[in-house]
Amino acid sequence: MSGRRISMIVAALVVGATLVAGAMAAGQGYKQVGKWGKVGTGNGQFGNGVFGLATSKGGNVYAADTSNNRIQVFTAKGGFVDKFGALGGGNGQFSGPSDVAIAPDGSVFVADYSNNRVQKLSARGGFQLAIPASQPTAVGVDAEGNLYVAELEGKVTRFDRASNYAPGTSWKGAARGGDLEVSADGSIYVSDTGGLRVARYSSEGKAMGSIRGGLSNPIGIGVDLDCNVWVGNISARRIAKFSPGGKMLATAASPDLVAQDIAVGRGGDVYAFDGSSRAMIRFAEDRSKPATANVPGTLTVAGGTAKIAYTLSGVACPTEVGATATLTGAGISGKAAGLKLKAGKNTITMKLSKAASGKATFKIVLKTNGRPTTETKSVTVNAK
Repeated sequence: MSGRRISMIVAALVVGATLVAGAMAAGQGYKQVGKWGKVGTGNGQFGNGVFGLATSKGGNVYAADTSNNRIQVFTAKGGFVDKFGALGGGNGQFSGPSDVAIAPDGSVFVADYSNNRVQKLSARGGFQLAIPASQPTAVGVDAEGNLYVAELEGKVTRFDRASNYAPGTSWKGAARGGDLEVSADGSIYVSDTGGLRVARYSSEGKAMGSIRGGLSNPIGIGVDLDCNVWVGNISARRIAKFSPGGKMLATAASPDLVAQDIAVGRGGDVYAFDGSSRAMIRFAEDRSKPATANVPGTLTVAGGTAKIAYTLSGVACPTEVGATATLTGAGISGKAAGLKLKAGKNTITMKLSKAASGKATFKIVLKTNGRPTTETKSVTVNAK
């Protein structure tokens, strides 16, 4: 039985006895939009727990179906796609797979816990390489394809792709092995269940702080493309989203939720495997309030050029966001493309082909990590 499963049983006992006091309102910011799976061994069914989740660039969800000794693959909305693996010690077989990670090239890394190794597989489960590790509880891959492995006794090791995954830098990441995730900025996050925190490290193992606020038995963690960290805060029946600096940004909840692991898709949807119902739950950001461009209500155009102040907020990673802005109205027309905005205050310089005074619509399309967000605002233009 893996260390993560031992921790899970202990944590589940705590759930029945205590809840976090003063926690943020359940479900704030995100809502449940889907759920699939039940106990069993068939396609789309799960055993006693899924202790590892990952998402691919194509949007598929990979689940380490631990007690069924296999990896299952689903579409973003839960449609069964594929499965691979069976109980055993041979190539492509597993004994208690405790985590899964997807490399930038689509390769699949599986923490093969009881076989004391990590297996590197193709996207369809074809065996490629076995990497020795002592009871690996979690795996993560950075943007260059380097592998990070957390072991039961809390050690984290980096395996460089350039050396065909020979072991490199190692450090003590937690008191006991838990989950591990690699952020888009290269930070390594390790869940330290006993320490009631999620620790943050550089790619070389340098301590960079930790997330502690309101956590109780943090087990599964996930990161999104904006470098925010999701934590399975199981004693509060919810999962929580934190900035890299540790500020709680949002929560998501479901009745009796016991999140064994979390993954975030490229579109921002959040997936959690619920240990109480043995099912996968999908959450989406509640966008009931329309976004508004943070620009002044009056714009001055001088010499056919508008300089528009714009404050970019809610972006943790990357620091630059691509954008295209337009200004349209009666006798008013302008466009600025290829913009690179930074978090905080920006000035957009836009040359107008038509520059009459009057009412106009300012529209900006922000493209953060490939995900476009459109904001519009009605403005008054004063042409000089």
